[in-house]
Amino acid sequence: MDPETKEYLERILLGLTGKEDLEKLRQETKSNFRQLKEESKNQILEWKQEVKADLEQLKKGGSEGADPILKEFREGIQEIKAETRSAFDQAIQKMEALLQDIKEEREIQTANVREGASMDLSGLKDGMGGLRDGMKEVTEEVLFIKEKMKDGFVEVQAELGSMIRFSYADLERRFNALEARIKALEKMVFP
Repeated sequence: MDPETKEYLERILLGLTGKEDLEKLRQETKSNFRQLKEESKNQILEWKQEVKADLEQLKKGGSEGADPILKEFREGIQEIKAETRSAFDQAIQKMEALLQDIKEEREIQTANVREGASMDLSGLKDGMGGLRDGMKEVTEEVLFIKEKMKDGFVEVQAELGSMIRFSYADLERRFNALEARIKALEKMVFP
């Protein structure tokens, strides 16, 4: 049996992926990661625009009690931003490590095929299984982070809304008190 036929049969029987398959998997992984990163970026930009619109509406109200609210809101946003950046950096590092592992396994496979040495295919299958598990973990972690960010922004938006309602209620109470004083003064001045 010629070497090409033997190699083809071994691939079919053992389910071994070739260099092209690994490269295709690497490209798909990169593409999926870029798409997920872009979706997260777009969602964050949408949230940011909503928060800016709420802040502009708050500024138009001219409330004096809004400064501490805005300060607390900004601090909360900064904390969420730092956590998000940290989580994305970790996810990127894990993805780079996984891609490096794929590249190393591919290079090892290529070297073994060139030398004509027999390969321990079960080790490669275990490595691919570990790689799949690692990719699943990274995907689940990114989804968890995305959900956590969404919940955080919803919570911040709800808190900001309740703070705005509170500040308007406070302004209404002060306005009514001023009107009462003006009426009292008018009664004193114009008997």
